[in-house]
Amino acid sequence: MGLQGSAEVSKSRGVNTLQLSHARARELLTRGLKASPPRLDWAACAVASLVDDDFRVEEVEGTLDALGRRVRQVMPDNGDVAGRLAALRQVLVDEEGFTGGAALDDTPPSSALHHVLARKTGLPIALSVVYLEVARRAGVPLVGVSFPAHFLVATPGPGERLVLDPFNHGQVLNGSGCEELLARVAPAVRFTPRLLSAASVQTITTRMLSNLKRSYLSRGDGERALAVVDLLLLLVPDHPGELRVRAGILSALGAYQAALTDVERCLELSPDAPDQRNLRLAARTLKQRVDYLN
Repeated sequence: MGLQGSAEVSKSRGVNTLQLSHARARELLTRGLKASPPRLDWAACAVASLVDDDFRVEEVEGTLDALGRRVRQVMPDNGDVAGRLAALRQVLVDEEGFTGGAALDDTPPSSALHHVLARKTGLPIALSVVYLEVARRAGVPLVGVSFPAHFLVATPGPGERLVLDPFNHGQVLNGSGCEELLARVAPAVRFTPRLLSAASVQTITTRMLSNLKRSYLSRGDGERALAVVDLLLLLVPDHPGELRVRAGILSALGAYQAALTDVERCLELSPDAPDQRNLRLAARTLKQRVDYLN
């Protein structure tokens, strides 16, 4: 649906580079999610393809492989988890300098894995992907934590866990440290241990795409935001909220028939939605625009 919408607003330009990037992103995401176990690096490269398409996945993998080998070289032989994490931090923080800035940079490159590897900085979740993929290659047990407003990584449970903040020099957080962080980034949320649950590859990818969507929408880049929403709907098909967002973008781009299809689908999925009246009004308006164009 979204590809159709993109074509409607871009047909005068022939083959659209953005459409090619979108096709590559879909292929990478599908391949990453179908792998056993799912591959976060491929999924993250799918997100990066929606930022720009001038990178090779093999080069990204090679960089991560090299970092993983360096971590293995400095890891203790006794298999101590704390020692392994120290080795990970030594390479990524002390030697390579991966960390966040004084303030969040929400520009699209901050969500793109190849840019983060080159610049050594990015959003918390993008830096966490670097930690997770280097740790996987080095044999360091680590999972992603979809913490509110600030992604983290941690050793897997059960029992006492070590939590790291890749955005802040890989700082190790104890329970009170996590609560203090939450009070800063999401003061309305009450801390519970469930906030430190392990995040799946699909959850991490969804959050990365949501960040990228907000970045493009805030910059008025409807076509790129549309490609991101299309990929989100590949992850969460028929998500009413994303269908609404896509309908709005398509309408703004003049793809009224595609927008109408999404609005009508929302009405089918949520017949009792609080905004049903607004959806019906939107559907009526879009039908009028389609009829006028025809």
